[in-house]
Amino acid sequence: MKYGCRAHDYGRLPAKKLADTLKSNGYNATQLAIPKAIEGIESISCVTPGQLNEIRAAFSAADVEITVLGCYQDLGSPVAEVRRDAVANVSCALRCQSLLGAKCVGSESSCRDLTEEEKAATLPLLTDSVLRIVEQAAKEDGCFALEPVFVHTLGTLEALRRLKETVADPKHFHIILDPVNLLTAETAAQQDAFWPGWCEVIGRDLACVHVKDARFVPNAPRIPTALGEGEMDYTIIRSWLHREYPDAVLLRDEAIMPAARADLEYMKKM
Repeated sequence: MKYGCRAHDYGRLPAKKLADTLKSNGYNATQLAIPKAIEGIESISCVTPGQLNEIRAAFSAADVEITVLGCYQDLGSPVAEVRRDAVANVSCALRCQSLLGAKCVGSESSCRDLTEEEKAATLPLLTDSVLRIVEQAAKEDGCFALEPVFVHTLGTLEALRRLKETVADPKHFHIILDPVNLLTAETAAQQDAFWPGWCEVIGRDLACVHVKDARFVPNAPRIPTALGEGEMDYTIIRSWLHREYPDAVLLRDEAIMPAARADLEYMKKM
């Protein structure tokens, strides 16, 4: 397995310094959102081939895989112009993917918390965006990975099932699993019944796993914790990974720096 983190949790640094920092902290993989993590680059749309070559060389020399090229976009926005820009930005990232040697380009489906009515209304808009992106991914021989989040458009198991059936392109469309982002206080208390369905629907289309932990409070934001100190139960997911994805990439998301070393050991024990 590979063990990594979200690169910008370690700051915004020159490519070589960032890659070396991740390596020195024990990681061999990362989710890299270039404008958030690489000093001097403000947008994925303005990155140059020379900068991409520099980034690839730095991470290759440090033996840190760019598992996900992060491109955080509001793909289900009800504003058509916002969606068009979001699709264009992800398409730009897909053109960068091969130059970087990244395994996929990843995004969430929304950029804000939505009501249940808003989720239902924006799912067709998200589907349209994803279809356009996956079409571009096929042209670029790349891969787009989407992360379900409970408070976003792609927030339920049924929404994911419908989206996957519509896109129907397992070569160019994968799923990032962030279990904590799918839980609520209610479902955190019944994880034995909650996770098998997600594992089944994701099936053979897993891009990677975001690993984190939290305590859940009804009608309030979750409280992040070090791994193993919250309510997240990885038992079913861990068994699924060992059975179906023995080489899965585990990425610590929202790293808590004082616990970073212990969290890395926790992931290795998974």
